Amino acid sequence: MLKTLDRMLFLVAVFSLLFAQTVGASDGAEVLDIKKGEIILTIKNSNSLQNQVKEWLSSVNGTVGSLKIEPSEGIAIKIPLMPPYKVNYDWITGTVTEVVMFISPSKTYFPTLLVFTKEEGLVAVHVKNHSLKTFLKKNKLFNPELNLAEPPLR
Repeated sequence: MLKTLDRMLFLVAVFSLLFAQTVGASDGAEVLDIKKGEIILTIKNSNSLQNQVKEWLSSVNGTVGSLKIEPSEGIAIKIPLMPPYKVNYDWITGTVTEVVMFISPSKTYFPTLLVFTKEEGLVAVHVKNHSLKTFLKKNKLFNPELNLAEPPLR
């Protein structure tokens, strides 16, 4: 249990450093190139962006079964929810303030949504990918090398 807590605290510290130039929630999402460690795009906040996150949250199909939450390459999309969004789903309950979507080209790493809530802290989940490709194309982030597959059922 202590190793898991240490790992989660480490991740929070890493995110704070990676997104040190955080824009306000009204400015929208930041897209990070994980390998380069730099922000490559800012997506303007909009109802469409906020609704996309709500759709991801409603399509959670399981928790991440590994302590390796972040990939070594690919992209991370940090999206603050404005206003915070209250959810009560199987794997997530609470007021979601922010999410980070990780997508990697690795065939063994499946898209992972890191969800930050006021009550529970954070939880890493997998989502159904039916809208992920559309979202990436719309925001000029789609790369056919990215693994958008859903993880096999456990």
